[in-house]
Amino acid sequence: MQAVLSMIVNHAGMGMKRLGVLLALLVLAAVATAAPFADVKVQKINDRVYALLGPTDSPNKQNGGYMNNNLVIIGNEGVVLVDAGSHKTVAEHIGQAIKTVTSKPVTHVVVTHHHADHHLGLVAFPGVRVISSDSCAKRIEENGRGMVSWMSRRTGLNLGDTIPVVPQTRIPSKSRQAMEIEGVRLELIATETAHSTGDMMVWLPEDGVLASGDILVHTINPNFMDGNLKKWIGVVDDLLKLPLRVVMPGHGPLMQPRDVTEFRTLIGDFYRVVEEVYKSGGAESDVRKRLDLTRWQSLGRYDDMMGGNINKVWLQVEADNF
Repeated sequence: MQAVLSMIVNHAGMGMKRLGVLLALLVLAAVATAAPFADVKVQKINDRVYALLGPTDSPNKQNGGYMNNNLVIIGNEGVVLVDAGSHKTVAEHIGQAIKTVTSKPVTHVVVTHHHADHHLGLVAFPGVRVISSDSCAKRIEENGRGMVSWMSRRTGLNLGDTIPVVPQTRIPSKSRQAMEIEGVRLELIATETAHSTGDMMVWLPEDGVLASGDILVHTINPNFMDGNLKKWIGVVDDLLKLPLRVVMPGHGPLMQPRDVTEFRTLIGDFYRVVEEVYKSGGAESDVRKRLDLTRWQSLGRYDDMMGGNINKVWLQVEADNF
């Protein structure tokens, strides 16, 4: 910016047309460097656990890709962060919010699943230990570049500085592993396919806090497209056996146990209705007639999700009953 201003001063005698072009470039430079992100909503859960809550829309040009939640767990010497955001600049935005609650550096990042908005920001945390399920790590390794391209198309941003980072520590699927990181006891719960293949949640038994990734979302329609709803329901049933106090979902406000129960009822009814329509000889188009859409329409992303969700679950029910 300083260089452009100096150029204008040094060429004060140039023609008005050339000066206008240079001023336009100056404006574009300012726009390109402006942060398009909403403020991070920092919510204290207890003295060592904070939720960083973002907007809930899908990645788009308006939100610049900032639209997910992160959990900050403050340990003895460093921070364990759950998820890393949609790209490098989003992660830097999240990093500034972390500095408002602790001066300790991020030393570990746990990635809940392979969807781009949850891990592409890892590049902003060089040298950290990254942990994910084995399946998640494989998907990032195989298609990380494609995920960057997808995020770039959705946001309209040049994400040349966003390089996929493959997790070094891999947790087997369908396992529950207790460990201690930075003096904090936690459990990593790697599920069978639920929201996606390779989902993993972070459970803090001493705090009663769960970071669920997108297995749980709040105030928005869940996305069924990459998962298996029947197995997803079973995973949520298992979650309800935990002594939950607070849940940070992948998207949306913090949840209480009653919210998790309501979510379980919501997705359970969805699968049940689709199965009933299928078994009665109905067509996929009949699902909307049988499904109570009032509750779903009250949640965000309804128009974006409902059609695809019905189609995906219809195909699953068909396979389950083949």
